[in-house]
Amino acid sequence: MHSATTRTRTIRNSVRKDRRRPVSPQLALFECPLPPAPPGTYPTTVYRLDVPATVEGLTAALNEDYLREHGFAPSAIEVAGVPAVLVHGSVARPRAEWCDVLARLVGRDIDLGYSNGGGALLLAVDERAYVLAYGTLGRFLVVREKFDPTFGVSFAVRALLPSEIRQVRRRMLGASGRVDRSLVPGGQPIWKYGIDKWGEIVGQVCGRTDNPNLTACRRTGRPVKVDGGEALHIPLCVEPEGLLADLREIDRVCRQESPLADLAFITQIRPVPANDARMSSLEDALDQRLALTDPERLGVSVPGDLVGDIDHVASYRVSVPKSGRAATVTPELDLPVILAHTNGALDGDRWTGLRHGRVILCADIAGKDAMMSTPVSRWLTAEVTVGSSHLLLHEDRWYEIGDRHREFLRQEIAQILDRPSDIVLPPWTSDLPDEAAYNRTVAESDQRFVLLDKKLLRTAQHPRGIEACDLLGPGGELIHVKRASGSSPLSHLFAQGVTSAEALRYEADARTMFLDLVRQQPHAPELTDDFRPRKVVYAIALTSGRTVTVDTLFTFAQVALYQAMKTLRIDGVDVEVVTIPSA
Repeated sequence: MHSATTRTRTIRNSVRKDRRRPVSPQLALFECPLPPAPPGTYPTTVYRLDVPATVEGLTAALNEDYLREHGFAPSAIEVAGVPAVLVHGSVARPRAEWCDVLARLVGRDIDLGYSNGGGALLLAVDERAYVLAYGTLGRFLVVREKFDPTFGVSFAVRALLPSEIRQVRRRMLGASGRVDRSLVPGGQPIWKYGIDKWGEIVGQVCGRTDNPNLTACRRTGRPVKVDGGEALHIPLCVEPEGLLADLREIDRVCRQESPLADLAFITQIRPVPANDARMSSLEDALDQRLALTDPERLGVSVPGDLVGDIDHVASYRVSVPKSGRAATVTPELDLPVILAHTNGALDGDRWTGLRHGRVILCADIAGKDAMMSTPVSRWLTAEVTVGSSHLLLHEDRWYEIGDRHREFLRQEIAQILDRPSDIVLPPWTSDLPDEAAYNRTVAESDQRFVLLDKKLLRTAQHPRGIEACDLLGPGGELIHVKRASGSSPLSHLFAQGVTSAEALRYEADARTMFLDLVRQQPHAPELTDDFRPRKVVYAIALTSGRTVTVDTLFTFAQVALYQAMKTLRIDGVDVEVVTIPSA
């Protein structure tokens, strides 16, 4: 073993054309800064790479376009006897972009430049490849898709002290797309963060570890702070042999240690890396499903960031390259609309076509008044089994869900669906073309139900308006009605139920408008001025004629229903699901 870096050689590798100039990711928002490092260590950002642990593998991870643009030359070296690649440099900016703004404000010339620097040390340690990133530019020197996104969390759930979790970042699955960060400087057990174990992906955990095999813990005799996310932020030894020892201990923990009992649930839903070995099989299976007219476990779901706008969309304009079809305009975006653009495409062109195609949300029925645009692929949901793995597609990203997680979720949903309900709705007959016609027929044929479909409440919190419900039941139940060819559109339905119930409970102007609206309707139930919703009923008609069960609901629809139930019951609102029979 060598104790120092040996002779270097500059790598002259052919430049690939598929590297884009990096866009700075929003990592700083969620970073958990490390305190001053113990003697002989340095706070280091380390990524694990999904490349072979060889010089060639390390070289393949470099962002060659970025290096070439700025004249950075990588060098093959050794660190304590292991293969490594070193790249570093700085980028000078002769004039800061804010100079003109400041000069205009103060009426005098402001001319300042600055320089950003950084370095990356890529290491092949045994069978693992790592990159240590330093400075502002460090992480840009490596292709982001080569990072193993599970690395930091994988170590954290096995190494952190369960009672000293200081920061958690989590993303909610389903229609909302919400990302939350919780910070408790003194630390607390994970359960106090109120994480939904069945519906949230934990992307970062920050706390302390007391592993005596790590240099920082051994030299201080105290726990040290680490932050696990896509990367691992941890004090590492600054001596070559000690650095390798720390990396080997981190790898041992990830390989051999089981997740801590309190943190094990975090591993049950994990994002699948873009270069995962199963990705080709996943995309092939999805491409084949897109050739079918009625594929199983495939559906359409509203992207989380569009949920607030969807009620104001009059039409959707869909265009997909290599589909053989011109752009189509439709008042409803459902799976048959998308399949019309994939059924005629060639093998291999269907899924890639959706990723390059666009859904344009329009404010007019003719599809000319465009409001916003998003890739078609973000609207598609799917469940695919590859070998023993159960994988989910959500907003153009694949997730793997553990068997234990799925079983627990199924048990929770079964309890909700098995509850009897006093609300019984008539069959949805073939002469009723849409939800508006069905809701109107129910209200006209049974005076116990009040028609509130498409009657919007425009409030300070919801200036564009929200629907309180489609039908108001005889006991003041908020009934939300949906007809779906599959279960994927139901995620939006469940989110709507939460939004309207919360508005009527906590927004005085929404409640006042609702009561005025109800009292204007014939045969309305008597509602007091202090009315608060006590029950939300989701009435669902599956076009296949099947009953709504655990087996007929997509996993993401199950997650959305569970989240809605949990949120509403905290507010004292009961939840029921009823099936509308088809006739």
